[in-house]
Amino acid sequence: MLPRIVGHGASSEIMLTGNMVDADQAMRIGLATRVADGDLVEEALAFGKDITRNSPFGVRMTKEVLALSVDAPSIEAAVEMENRTQVLATRTEDMVEAVAAFKEKREADFRYR
Repeated sequence: MLPRIVGHGASSEIMLTGNMVDADQAMRIGLATRVADGDLVEEALAFGKDITRNSPFGVRMTKEVLALSVDAPSIEAAVEMENRTQVLATRTEDMVEAVAAFKEKREADFRYR
């Protein structure tokens, strides 16, 4: 999976040398999307809260579509999966809550099931 994430050149260097990858290099090559500036646990919890503000169904489906899109046989197949997910999302209680929260200018209160 590493070549898919960072490319052939960077993955070759990491795997053939066995050298450690520091935070700056990890950010530069796309192995990391962020580096903690402060307390790692606090930043991880804040990141988790950012995710959990979203619809549980939406998060679950986003993870599924991301995983399937990596190996999708075509752009059409990836778009079809995304379209299916969008249609399914409109049929959930989460969608009802999201619309109500938007209209009422408040943060949505999704119920985790």
